[in-house]
Amino acid sequence: MQTRNNYTEALGQLRVHVMEMGGGIVQAIGRTQRALEQLDAPLARAVIAGDDEFDRMERDIEQECLTLVVTQSPVAGDWRRIASIMRMIADLERIADHCSDIGEYVEKLAGKQRVEHIPYLAEMFALMQRMVQDTVQAYVDLDVEKARLVIARDDEQDDYFEEVCQELCQRMAQSPGTISQYVDYLMIAKYLERMSDHATNLAQWIEYIVKGELSL
Repeated sequence: MQTRNNYTEALGQLRVHVMEMGGGIVQAIGRTQRALEQLDAPLARAVIAGDDEFDRMERDIEQECLTLVVTQSPVAGDWRRIASIMRMIADLERIADHCSDIGEYVEKLAGKQRVEHIPYLAEMFALMQRMVQDTVQAYVDLDVEKARLVIARDDEQDDYFEEVCQELCQRMAQSPGTISQYVDYLMIAKYLERMSDHATNLAQWIEYIVKGELSL
């Protein structure tokens, strides 16, 4: 009985650690947005430096998962949960990587002539935060419907990306002297779109945990 209690406690701790990593990612997205909007190079460097902490979280959670598999021989439902968590933290870590990637572009932009406000980027950041928040909550609640709503939002992010691309292409044609800045913003928008793809992957693993089915 004590062994089973320890196993249940370990699974609970694993859930807490995934929640902490997800919450940290949401905060990192917010910091990345502020760095971009203010072209704050020191804040961008802090975002870049913070990626090491998410790398550590991924390693620690992965080790927890492997320890449970080796020592506890989980049953089918728990095995699906553990295997899914290992995939989820990889996607969370990739989102953190893209925050760092955007931080590098913010550093570049901070040293260049400023250009007019780029529309839709704020909306992309806000949507990205909601997608991660809702996915983490769906994981906590094992809520398949909430996870499916996250997946559906990926189309909205794709639409924003297309709008940004069209806007930036027009500006490049009108202002050749600032093409470099607009290319940087285009790359930032692309990273946001990729982050949304990773959030979609996260949500898909919720359905696998609950139903043993993976939507592709």
